[in-house]
Amino acid sequence: AVPVQIVHRLLWAAYGASEDSGKRTAPSAHALHPLRFFASTGRVDGIAPGVYAFAPDAKDMRLHIDRDVRSALEAAALENQPWIGSAAAIISICADLVAATSAFAEQPPYGTRGLRYVYIEAGAAAQNIYLQATAEGLACVLVAGFQDEATARVLNLAAPVAPVLHMCFGWPADN
Repeated sequence: AVPVQIVHRLLWAAYGASEDSGKRTAPSAHALHPLRFFASTGRVDGIAPGVYAFAPDAKDMRLHIDRDVRSALEAAALENQPWIGSAAAIISICADLVAATSAFAEQPPYGTRGLRYVYIEAGAAAQNIYLQATAEGLACVLVAGFQDEATARVLNLAAPVAPVLHMCFGWPADN
């Protein structure tokens, strides 16, 4: 099991408030901050299995779903990806796509630049998770191959928030 303190550090590294001005650990075009983070826990010491929403400004997690959804996330994946269900925990990076496309609507075609910025921002947050996971001695893998609608249902996401990617992590297996 991974200690809950490590999960907190991974989430903070991804998108935490880095100073009182509201700046975060990952850049955001126009400081829009469209990303949302959900930690799906299964084998995490100090917290019950479930899905927790991360509040970057408060630096805390609140219960979003009170059951382990890792196997359901694996079932929503494209092809066979057993590391999803076997991960100690998964950080799902999601985004408010309407906020992003509306903020950049003046850039034709309608709002596509906003989507580009979402993916750039999610990539920066994912990189921060990779770096923190490495510093903690964890193994980590990014997953973007999943059925969007099925994954949104598993995570109980309300439109216009949609899943962008998962970061699956845990202790490395002994070879």
